[in-house]
Amino acid sequence: DTTRAPPGATLSDLHWQRREREYFFDIADDGYTIASANNKVSDSDCSEIKRCCDAGQWYVCPATDSLGECVATGCSCSRSINPGARDEFLRMTARRMVEASAGQSEVCYASLGSGLLRFDFSLLALLLAEGAPVTAVHLVDSMYDPTSKGYGRYSISLAQFASWFADRGVDVYVHASLEKFTFHARRTEALPIAILQVDCSELTWVFDSQVKPMLEEVLRYDGLFCALTSREGASGIGGEGSSDAWAEIWRLMPASGRLRLEEKVRFRPGQPRGEKFSADEPLPVAVSH
Repeated sequence: DTTRAPPGATLSDLHWQRREREYFFDIADDGYTIASANNKVSDSDCSEIKRCCDAGQWYVCPATDSLGECVATGCSCSRSINPGARDEFLRMTARRMVEASAGQSEVCYASLGSGLLRFDFSLLALLLAEGAPVTAVHLVDSMYDPTSKGYGRYSISLAQFASWFADRGVDVYVHASLEKFTFHARRTEALPIAILQVDCSELTWVFDSQVKPMLEEVLRYDGLFCALTSREGASGIGGEGSSDAWAEIWRLMPASGRLRLEEKVRFRPGQPRGEKFSADEPLPVAVSH
């Protein structure tokens, strides 16, 4: 191997530089992403990926081995603390998005803080299997900035995601900031049917000041905001409720042009299913991890 490490590069940097050779990968100025794998995915891996996505499972192979999700020890959205939260939220989101896209010829959605893309891969595969006419996806995360530390693995995750869905008629756009995504949505008037936020506490803290105004500007009417967040209970950090995760479904109301909370579910460790709450009951404070 003739890969040479630039000054300050780590073994991890070298690993991802080598992995980059496995894909053709390019992001245009507007975020439009072109990707293809140099080696064809085997028929058996294709079949197993599809089977697992349909069954709510995950299959690791050369086409998906860089996709991942948050595994932080203190994250109440993680599978180690709330094993069923992500999968139940996945099904809830897919059901609502299929309903919202009924009667449409094509729709797009956006994912904020999409990270290593395992959730979005599973969701998009499920949506397409259910017949939802998704033709474009916007992926938004500061780690998609090529100058960010650790960009190597994220670039391979993006390449794997975009190359898989390119063959399924879905255009992938990549944005390194909320501002860049908002500018693109305004300029092109490509209004999403849904915007997701899965386990991104940095955005939860600024929901009222930054995220909510953006949603009310770029979502199409009757569009959805679907969020899964880590929160602490009223008793404080470390107290009862501190390991809960909360799912929220909001809708942009055509009459007012404002978001309305429609569905709220709490996930608690040890409980097999989420517990529905009244939409009027206030959510606890968001926590970081």
